[in-house]
Amino acid sequence: MHDKGQEEHELREVLLVEDNRIDAQLIRRLLRRVSTSYYRITHVRTLNDAVLSAEELSPHVILADLNLPDSRGTDTVTSLQTAYPDIPLIIVSAWEDEAVSLRSVKAGAQDYLVKGHIDGANLHRVIRYAIERKRTELELVRLAQFDQLTGLPNRTLLRERVNHALARAMRSGSGVATLILDMDRFKEINDMLGHEVGDKLLIKAAKRIRANVRDQDTVARLGGDEFAVVLEGVSEPKEVLPVIERIVDSLREVTTVDGHEVNTSTSIGIAMYPENGNNLSELLRAADLAMYQAKSSGRACYQFFADAMQEEAQSRRALEWALRHAVEANEFQLVYQPQVCLRTGGVIGVEALIRWMHPTRGLLTPYHFIGALEEFGLINEVGEWVLQTACEQMRRWQALELQPMRISVNVSAQQFEDPLLIDKIRSALANTDLSPEFLELELTESCLMSDPAQAGALLREIRDVGVRIAIDDFGTGYSSLTYLNEFPLNVLKIDKSFVQSVESNDRGGPISNMIIGLGQNLGLEVIAEGVETPGQLAYMEEHGCDIAQGYLYAHPESPEDLTPWLMSNQRTSGTYMRSVSMKKIGDGSKS
Repeated sequence: MHDKGQEEHELREVLLVEDNRIDAQLIRRLLRRVSTSYYRITHVRTLNDAVLSAEELSPHVILADLNLPDSRGTDTVTSLQTAYPDIPLIIVSAWEDEAVSLRSVKAGAQDYLVKGHIDGANLHRVIRYAIERKRTELELVRLAQFDQLTGLPNRTLLRERVNHALARAMRSGSGVATLILDMDRFKEINDMLGHEVGDKLLIKAAKRIRANVRDQDTVARLGGDEFAVVLEGVSEPKEVLPVIERIVDSLREVTTVDGHEVNTSTSIGIAMYPENGNNLSELLRAADLAMYQAKSSGRACYQFFADAMQEEAQSRRALEWALRHAVEANEFQLVYQPQVCLRTGGVIGVEALIRWMHPTRGLLTPYHFIGALEEFGLINEVGEWVLQTACEQMRRWQALELQPMRISVNVSAQQFEDPLLIDKIRSALANTDLSPEFLELELTESCLMSDPAQAGALLREIRDVGVRIAIDDFGTGYSSLTYLNEFPLNVLKIDKSFVQSVESNDRGGPISNMIIGLGQNLGLEVIAEGVETPGQLAYMEEHGCDIAQGYLYAHPESPEDLTPWLMSNQRTSGTYMRSVSMKKIGDGSKS
């Protein structure tokens, strides 16, 4: 808003659409009385002249009669709004009919004045108010239709534009391509560098995408790190490829944000009209399925929709429904595998492993459902149940007065990022009255190394509770020895792929030796998981490994089946168990 002094020196352009020469002169005189230099008027006599002038004129306001030689009534309002969508319109008419006035305002006019009942001051005030109302109206439209961060159209405006594009394509017999773009690793970048850097990266990405399409094409932000592009006038996939390749190349370039060099890329899914859908919802769904397939294939990839993807999506929806039902119906259960001390032969712990008793497929291992639990946002809920159930079972074993041992529970990367994880650990311990030194959490290297500083802080909180920490599948990730030394760890677990190859002449033996030596130097226990043969056990004993776990001792079993084994082990551990096995060695070990 300008103050009064500023207004008196501000020049405003007025488009006057009036076929009556006397009325036009009267309006000129009224505005001249307000200020000789405030308004500059362009006068046309017909609606057609006004519309043809739209490319040349950018008036601040339009004053128009309703009844013109080539237009009457609200048709005049509609036509002027179409030609000048961002310009406030004031109707100056001889009609004193209130219904006509109301219809004009509803059609888009900012105000309605009756000839013979206005003076210069009144007209000046109405113009000022109309300009401000239009400015507010446009801002509300911008807020409703455009993304506030990138300035791109949002989903609402995208739907409107796609509807128009599909209508044009139907009339012309051409096609429309709908693209969904999802930035790779954006969450990781956002978490590591902060939301401010993430927002700036999205702004830069939006500009690069926009720069690589035509003016008539639409680029929209769907939310988060997801964008949509609508390309008109394309009928075959080969016509889309040059645009996709330009976008992929531009987003692959290193981006500097606040001094950080960020490597970005994007995965793109493409759906074609009319082959893959007849409206925005169908096209976005098809493009999203294709994008999901592209992301599964690696970074910086694109994929056109294929019917097989629909079948895959239906399978995923069925799996999601089955898993949600499994949570509600308590279809998950825990089995336990013992961990045996190689010096005494006694059981020093058991690892809790989840299984799904599927109503038709039987007992399923985590391989079949853990990834889906993470994808569908169920892993934290199920993980909390695992933690609680495992602690309850350990208390039952303690009540049998078995020798002291710990319960080991796996924690996924998503669970580790759960802000309520510490509270859930404390709650499980308190609810079961289990002393914290009997609980051990297993985490993977990749889980810890995505953000070592934050991971270290959370690990220290866990250790402050008194809970033990183990790194599972050690040697398969990319741990920095610096961070490994700083993390408050208790245990390294040698991945079974190394353990099961120590008898051959490959790298399993040297890597296992290195991990054992590393554990000894850092004062950490080392567990060999997946021990299946006497030769593997002998190798681990010879090289100083502390603990073994695997089928050579016992399969993962239900508490009812494992309890007798544990009691038997307690009676015989003094004589040292070398090959106690509950079942025949099977295909695999821990899962």
